Amino acid sequence: MKLKYFIISVFFINISYSQSNKSKDWTNDETAYYNTFENLARYTYKKDIDSISKDTLIEKYIYFDYVLKDTVQERKQKRIKKLIPLFSYFKKTLDSLGIDNIDAKPIRFYKNHKIYEPFDEDKTQLKTVGGKKMYTEDVNVFAYFRKEEPENPLGTLLFEPKTHKLLSWVLINQGGYRYFLLFNIL
Repeated sequence: MKLKYFIISVFFINISYSQSNKSKDWTNDETAYYNTFENLARYTYKKDIDSISKDTLIEKYIYFDYVLKDTVQERKQKRIKKLIPLFSYFKKTLDSLGIDNIDAKPIRFYKNHKIYEPFDEDKTQLKTVGGKKMYTEDVNVFAYFRKEEPENPLGTLLFEPKTHKLLSWVLINQGGYRYFLLFNIL
């Protein structure tokens, strides 16, 4: 009986240590973003895309408030219909890698990697018409990766700062301009 309690205690201490070790240099917001990522992954992993509730995605994981507040009902419904097909890109990556093989961390840990270029004010060559450098803030962006290759991120995740929900998982590069695909653009 004592051995059983000992094994359970060691298990929980190990989990607690690995979580605190992972996020010891993270802000509270970054920890909340990671929790959203992890919970979303667990909710959708290996589920048929048609069995994933749009309502649950919107309520718990994906920031969709600006679409839901749209007063033009036709445009609002059109955007809601595009949620699942766009989400399937993220889901396919998750399903192909496996939930135990994917992880994420703040993009700020990749300042010496090519994936960080859109967020680096010093490296950006793009300028506005007024001459101001164009770059994206990195405080609410994570990179996701295979656990066995954390130095090689696969993509980026943009989170909404107030709700900590996922705002975008698609970073588009067109003509040197990089921007996140947001649902209010559709």
